[in-house]
Amino acid sequence: MTKRDIIQKCHEKDHDFSKSLTEKVLNFVLEEIALSLSRGEKVKLSGFGTWSIKKTSKKVSVKFKPSKKLLSYLNTSNLSAKINR
Repeated sequence: MTKRDIIQKCHEKDHDFSKSLTEKVLNFVLEEIALSLSRGEKVKLSGFGTWSIKKTSKKVSVKFKPSKKLLSYLNTSNLSAKINR
């Protein structure tokens, strides 16, 4: 599922919001998650999972702990750049 898919699904569930407004809200949420991680804060979305920053001697990585099942997560270079600011 891509960001575009998420926007489409949200719009299909509630037609009161335009796709452009839905996209703005999603972008805001994702930006706030990235900013919180860049400040070293843990981000927890109840029922979904928790993000935290793990610092090693060579790199900074994002750790994602899902709520129930094992999930593989790979952060993008865009998120890494925001975290490493």
